[in-house]
Amino acid sequence: MNYVFVINLIFSIIGGLMTAYLFHFIFFGFCGLFHKKTFPVSEEKCRYGIIISCKDEENVIGRLINSIHEADYPQELLDIYVIAHNCSDKTAEVAESLGAKVIVDNNKEENTLGQAYHYAFPRIKNRLDYDGFIFFNADNTLKKDYFQKLNNAFLYYKKKASVTTFRNSLNMNQGALPATYGLYFGVDMLLAFQGRENLNVNSRVTGCGFVIPSSKVRDGWDYLSITEDLEFNAHANLDGDEIHFCHDAVFYDEQPTTLKATWHQRLRWSKGSHIMSHRFFFPLLKALFTKGKKRKGSIFVALTLNSEIVLLTLALFLLQMLLLLLSPLFGVSLHDAFLYWDSNRDFFANMFASMQTGALFSLAKGAVSFILSAYIAGLVAYFIGRDNYREFKIGKILLGLLIFPFFIFLQYPIDVTSLLSREVKWVKIKHGLNE
Repeated sequence: MNYVFVINLIFSIIGGLMTAYLFHFIFFGFCGLFHKKTFPVSEEKCRYGIIISCKDEENVIGRLINSIHEADYPQELLDIYVIAHNCSDKTAEVAESLGAKVIVDNNKEENTLGQAYHYAFPRIKNRLDYDGFIFFNADNTLKKDYFQKLNNAFLYYKKKASVTTFRNSLNMNQGALPATYGLYFGVDMLLAFQGRENLNVNSRVTGCGFVIPSSKVRDGWDYLSITEDLEFNAHANLDGDEIHFCHDAVFYDEQPTTLKATWHQRLRWSKGSHIMSHRFFFPLLKALFTKGKKRKGSIFVALTLNSEIVLLTLALFLLQMLLLLLSPLFGVSLHDAFLYWDSNRDFFANMFASMQTGALFSLAKGAVSFILSAYIAGLVAYFIGRDNYREFKIGKILLGLLIFPFFIFLQYPIDVTSLLSREVKWVKIKHGLNE
């Protein structure tokens, strides 16, 4: 048992513990493979306030409002509130001309959705006259039966739970990158939503396409971080509130078409995730072991989402490589530490059972496993949710699948960059399919 063997053994044990910690993703994914929860059709129709925060979205806000007007739901039960948040274009005029109630918020010091909601809700009179509030982004559109399907789920949970819905990429036909987003959302729906709904474990809201009970904003909106959805989720789990998932309520979200825009968008999400991890990891950990706390499974899931697992895996990998570079100090050559291959063992024994196989071979094994896992997850998510992809070109979806592993791997440099950045500013992403 030499130095390399010991180092590899220690990090294999650590890796096994981390895999066990994250095994619930696979478990919930498996539980979502064979059953999709549907909700009984209800004759009762709830009244909803629809919240849309905009910053210079005159190109797309009309598309969303028209999509709402064309929905198969009584229009007198839908009130649209557009928050024109630091707009310099004609967003407010376009929204008002289409019948929306416009709330103008000009505060150049505040550029987050949370701040816009915080400003707007006190200005919505008789908030409790609504059964719930539905949140959209200006670049969303909806299936015609969206509100009916969402209403069925909201009533099933007696108007007391938040309900999130199936998010898809609006512009999957526009290129490989937006198609990849569509597959990513499909994987997310499978691993983080559908299985949990089947087992009555909380899902999570993801920025848009969800409804909350009006009682949640009785005193206004107090989730003000740059990722207000993550903050809302953490508080919901700590407070014992329920968040459910309705697979059949489908909305579309226009995605970036350039790598630069993707980088800026995900950098902001990552920065918000770091902030939420620092704020909520230990409160959630404490709640997990607090006697009498409700919905412990939901708290555990929220805990894993509020952990720095990506950065931790990267840090452990770099630490292992650094320790292996010190091998000559302990009588083992760098060749043996990084390039050793036991010719007396077969391929699988070297790659999966030996603690002395060179680190570069192990790194290659990890890369291949990562790529294959990404492809399998993308394919499975596509086939499970294929009803929601039929309107898109299979050729574009295959292009999206081709770059899917790269899309997932990009999270590592993004997380490192956001961690090292003191501040991540909001950067406008152009919307409008004709741009």
